[in-house]
Amino acid sequence: MALPVVNASRYTTVVPSTGEEIEFRPFLVKEEKVLMVALESKDNKMIMRTLKDVLTACTFDKLDANNLAAFDLEYLFLQLRSKAVGETAKISLQCRAESCDETAAHNVPLEQIKIDVPTDDDKIVMITDDVGMKFKYPSVDDIEKLDVADVEALTPEEQLDKTMLMILNSLDCIFDADNVYPAENETSEQLVEFVDGLNSTQFAKVSAWFSSMPTLKHTLEWNCKKCGHENSVELRGLQNFFT
Repeated sequence: MALPVVNASRYTTVVPSTGEEIEFRPFLVKEEKVLMVALESKDNKMIMRTLKDVLTACTFDKLDANNLAAFDLEYLFLQLRSKAVGETAKISLQCRAESCDETAAHNVPLEQIKIDVPTDDDKIVMITDDVGMKFKYPSVDDIEKLDVADVEALTPEEQLDKTMLMILNSLDCIFDADNVYPAENETSEQLVEFVDGLNSTQFAKVSAWFSSMPTLKHTLEWNCKKCGHENSVELRGLQNFFT
């Protein structure tokens, strides 16, 4: 005789970058096992593939995970985790005092973890007073195409090449006081020539925009019970909350 089927609860949430409301279910035990194996592997490609597969299944195949911004993926997964495992994540952190090895457990209420919703102004980098570049947040697919397992292992030249590729893939348009030049209407050679023509200060502005893209983050503050040191730690990214 067939065993009964347990129907999962359904919830709704909003995709941060678009404001689109979507329906989802918590991930199942079998999916959680696959997720934990992927996270423990430290293999970025495997982690990303698994996150996409589980998110697609949990949104009833209505969401194309490849086209999500990276911070959308992080936020939506936090929603799955909060409904599947519990709305509090228990995080163990060591005291930051140099001579102290005390470790303390902290309960982080996941409903407090928010993403700052980007506006059009957040996507603009002014190169001069009149010339600017407007970007779109790189999708999960864009990031996967970079094929970078460990950024720190790359040579400075390789890092610059990857940065250039990310810039070109994410560029929406270039504009000045009189015109807008959509990136899709320009050749790759023209876009490369434009970016290559930036001075170091201007290129640093563009690089800083990518470094400041929205992400999951939460600051924990506590006084060490052993040494009294005042600690402040910023948790960033999905893996800090996926416990």
